[in-house]
Amino acid sequence: MGIALGSVRLPIIIFLGFEPIIASSTNLIAVIFGSISGLIPAIKQKRVPIKSSMKIAFPSIIAAFLGGYYAIHFSERFIIITISICLFISGFVLFLNKSYEQEDNLNQSKLNSIKEIFLGVFIAYFGGLIGIALGVLRVPALVYFLKMNIKTAGGINLLLTVFVGSAAFLGHLSAAALDYNLISVVVFPTIIGMYLGSRKVMDLNQNFLNKFVGIFLVLLSIIFCIKFI
Repeated sequence: MGIALGSVRLPIIIFLGFEPIIASSTNLIAVIFGSISGLIPAIKQKRVPIKSSMKIAFPSIIAAFLGGYYAIHFSERFIIITISICLFISGFVLFLNKSYEQEDNLNQSKLNSIKEIFLGVFIAYFGGLIGIALGVLRVPALVYFLKMNIKTAGGINLLLTVFVGSAAFLGHLSAAALDYNLISVVVFPTIIGMYLGSRKVMDLNQNFLNKFVGIFLVLLSIIFCIKFI
């Protein structure tokens, strides 16, 4: 899907009993390395216009770092509520999103518009705060607002996720302890899964995947909210 799906991974880690701040840091590491793994086939398939992507990346990197840096100043309850809301919105947006196959329209004026910068900053900040790169929101935004082919949007999102996830993780490092056993268990399967999934992107039914994961995220948000709030 071109998404590291930290929205699924993070609540599962918290369900297993880990503190949200440690779960967030671990999830960000998995997102970073998983996205790098998925990015390799995406670049080979020429789905990643790197120069265009970087224009979206820079403001998002700053916002993600600030979100991660200030995460420790928010209460655990606030972070749990924010995660629940992001899961629900992500699932709803993903379910409604259609995988358009139109030609890409990477108009430079659009990439530099205030609207796109604000959107990137908003998504990156809250992603950094809760430890999710929020690609499930970024990909539909690239499709709807920039009129991209969804497979190209997925490739761009993988590149952006590497930068945004790294910035958010650096922000978290100032406050969060790391559980290296948890990291080793989570990260390596993510790398393998992202690589294999990215290689198969041209063969999969994107609309079915969007709806399946969208429904799963909405249900997960409800369960998450009931259990922890």
